[in-house]
Amino acid sequence: MNGIAFCLLALSGLAFAQKPDRFFDAKVVPILTQRCLGCHNHELNDGGISFEDRDSLLKGGSRGPAIVPGKPEASVVIYAVRQDGNLKMPPAKLSRKQIAILTEWIHRGAPWGTSPRPKP
Repeated sequence: MNGIAFCLLALSGLAFAQKPDRFFDAKVVPILTQRCLGCHNHELNDGGISFEDRDSLLKGGSRGPAIVPGKPEASVVIYAVRQDGNLKMPPAKLSRKQIAILTEWIHRGAPWGTSPRPKP
């Protein structure tokens, strides 16, 4: 690859990384807001984790990183929402579609967009 092509590729990746993620905003934020943030926010910090920002999810809580970008199978969030093991979150199970959305989001690298906020 020549230098110009490499620079163009790098710049296009930078531009993409700086744009808010539409999939996250349209599909993931509603799930996090409605089903997670009631307990997992900066104020309550249930389980030692907040879903209000990406860094908190990457850091995780008492069970380790909540999300591992690109690896849904290694992400505690997916383990919890599938409710196949000991960890079953949220208490009212997510739909298959909601689980698929979260799985796809993490598979895509867990890009962030507009930060979700807990409902008042």
